[in-house]
Amino acid sequence: MTVVAEADIHKILKVIKLISQIMLENGAETYRVEDTIVRICQSYDFLEFEALVIPTGVFFSVSLEGISSNHTFIKRVKRRTVDLTKVNSANTISRKLTEGVLSLEEATVQLEAMLRSGPEKKLFLTVAYGLSAGFFTLLFGGGIFDFSIAAISGAVVQLAAFFFKKEDMFHFIISLVGGMITAAIAMAATQIFAMGNFELIISGAIMPLLPGLAMTNAIRDSMQGDLVSGVARGTEALIVAVSLAVGVIIVLKVWLLMGGGGL
Repeated sequence: MTVVAEADIHKILKVIKLISQIMLENGAETYRVEDTIVRICQSYDFLEFEALVIPTGVFFSVSLEGISSNHTFIKRVKRRTVDLTKVNSANTISRKLTEGVLSLEEATVQLEAMLRSGPEKKLFLTVAYGLSAGFFTLLFGGGIFDFSIAAISGAVVQLAAFFFKKEDMFHFIISLVGGMITAAIAMAATQIFAMGNFELIISGAIMPLLPGLAMTNAIRDSMQGDLVSGVARGTEALIVAVSLAVGVIIVLKVWLLMGGGGL
């Protein structure tokens, strides 16, 4: 057990805040964030501590000498994406911190650098997203042409997602635009080349956009008893799925109104 001086409490709070923010912003479950906070607190001489984590924020209070010396912080989390590499890195830093391998100052420097870093290997992510969309189309029974168009659609959607995330836009907008781009490319390609199945292309291309991790986290949080987090994540997943469908429907409806055939 490490004895903490009053002067170090602010450093510990900053580390906990940074770790919580990084994990929540990159797809970690709320109970996992709370468990990480608890483990850090248990490695120091805290008489009492409480942590409440929801998908949009962290509420934390800790005391060294009882109720008369409470320290509290609230951290609002607005941006959420999926980057399990950062979640794992934050977990690694927390483990090293509790084991005494890493100092508070070193942990703060590494966490701040991680927080400032953007998505790595954008080209790799774009290619991977495109191939995922293409192979989903093959899985649904599509051919080589369908695979190619779905891969192109997936890559374009990923490039658009980079832009919208940079502008800090809500997932609803990203999903809505992603659905529209996917449907527009599928309809245009099948009509221009007079081949392929636009339904299979659209189905495959939107699969990587579906909120599978959010729904999984919603179920896991609910099973852990975090009902607020479970409902919040489930609602978010539902909104993303509906916005994807709306984006596709808008393009198909416009196509019909313009006299397009093939539907």
